[in-house]
Amino acid sequence: MRTRPRIDRVLPRKPARTEAGSALNLAELDPPVWHIMSQTKAHGPFTLGQLQSFADAGKIGPLTRISSGNGEPFLPALDHTPLRARIEAALDNRNARRAEASNFVIVSGPDSGAGTLRRHALGAALNTLGRFAEPIPGTFVLRSDRPLTDVRRTLASAAPDGTQLMIFESRDAKLGWTGLSSQGAEAVRAVWDAPINPSAD
Repeated sequence: MRTRPRIDRVLPRKPARTEAGSALNLAELDPPVWHIMSQTKAHGPFTLGQLQSFADAGKIGPLTRISSGNGEPFLPALDHTPLRARIEAALDNRNARRAEASNFVIVSGPDSGAGTLRRHALGAALNTLGRFAEPIPGTFVLRSDRPLTDVRRTLASAAPDGTQLMIFESRDAKLGWTGLSSQGAEAVRAVWDAPINPSAD
């Protein structure tokens, strides 16, 4: 009688248990040791990944002072090799955007008897900046390839003394003004880009 060949079953091996100390620790790959100097205050620590995200968003300028670790000196951002290419790309992107035309909304006031004179002066200045319309008296819409600072400076120099201007630039969601009192300027700063639900301290 012939004997059957023996068939050994091969079962998959159980994966080896990972020891607690051998788990991947992301903090070791990208430790939060970077600091950013803003005026006279150091902020951080941040990871390199966070700084690279800041650079991509244009929130870190080429001269922003950054330290790469505890005790390391604060150097211009471009001196840090891992950030240089991202900062340069953000600058190129910003320059390309600035070369494009943008829309502005300009509100002038108050009308203290010089409304017609002010509107004519602003209209003449706006004509040098690009195409514009005045859909509401004292409110202008402008299409221009000039930056907000140039628009504000041109209008402020053309308008009669005491003219108040609010200028919104749609491309980068920036707001400028001239002629506001210090209290008015502070009121704008307290609202613009403020969180809707500020945390109670």
